[in-house]
Amino acid sequence: MPPGFKLSAGQKRALSLMLFFSAGLYLSFALLAGKESLFTATKLLGFSGWLFILACSLSSYLLRFLRWQYYIRSLNSHLSQRLPAPLHFSYYLAGFALTTTPAKAGETIRSFYLKSHGVRFNHSLASFFCERFQDLIIVTLLASLALLNFSGYQHFVVITALVLLGLLAVLRSRKMPRRLHALAGLSHRPRLQRILKHLANLLESARTLLQLRRLSLGMLLGLLAWSLQGVAFYFILSRLGAPLPLSIALSIYAISLLAGALSFIPGGIGATEAVMYLLLSQAGLDNASALVIPIISRVSTLWFAVLLGLLASLYLSLRRQNHSDKRKPQRQTD
Repeated sequence: MPPGFKLSAGQKRALSLMLFFSAGLYLSFALLAGKESLFTATKLLGFSGWLFILACSLSSYLLRFLRWQYYIRSLNSHLSQRLPAPLHFSYYLAGFALTTTPAKAGETIRSFYLKSHGVRFNHSLASFFCERFQDLIIVTLLASLALLNFSGYQHFVVITALVLLGLLAVLRSRKMPRRLHALAGLSHRPRLQRILKHLANLLESARTLLQLRRLSLGMLLGLLAWSLQGVAFYFILSRLGAPLPLSIALSIYAISLLAGALSFIPGGIGATEAVMYLLLSQAGLDNASALVIPIISRVSTLWFAVLLGLLASLYLSLRRQNHSDKRKPQRQTD
């Protein structure tokens, strides 16, 4: 963990419970699908298949990092001279270790890493917020393919899209930060004043990142990143003998992610898998395949990200310890 940051006992307990819950959920899916179905699916994918879907996930994370790096540097022009890209990528990956926290809030651990490089919290938090907001727009865009493929989900996608577009208009407005600063000035409570000022500064930074040029590039990188994971999902379907048109595969994947995000369950665990199972069943897949495919998809995306995050956190911890040891004065010997 970065200096000055520690998980509380409650946070550690919550993460442990989430891991146990996830293990129980996937075990239940595996038992319902049948041991043979899971082994058969793994065998059908083969080494090359797993390599391909994991490569899609890693490429997706890299594209999202490029977007993150672009946003951080847009707000901190000096950063490229202080922070090498490989180290910054390690910071970004380390955030995935806590991606199963509510609303992925644990990923803001990147702010603590970047603070030592002179990046203010409101800048890194604004970048995080814009990333999450754009991801919702992109996943909703991919989910809109459901308008052509699945009856009963049209209103879900349309309402989400309208809410996000309305929120985008508000975030790009100059009035909101000004009003928050005005409210802070009227308040007689120091703590509330600080909160309102921090929120106003965050929104000002976010508005900078949501200007047309930066928004367009961010949306493009995000669309490529999430489409890659959708293509991996399509590949899993094809390799397991359940070929569906690409548009249907992308819409199933996107609606499942959207349902998980809007469920407010950490990592969407349970909600994403359940909706994916229901949509695959509705698309005509047999029960065993509809149960196994969500497991494979989530292991190769969510849990692969968590694993990379843990490895990056370990690397950064060892790196900090090594630097700390080098700075210690060596004992003189006679």
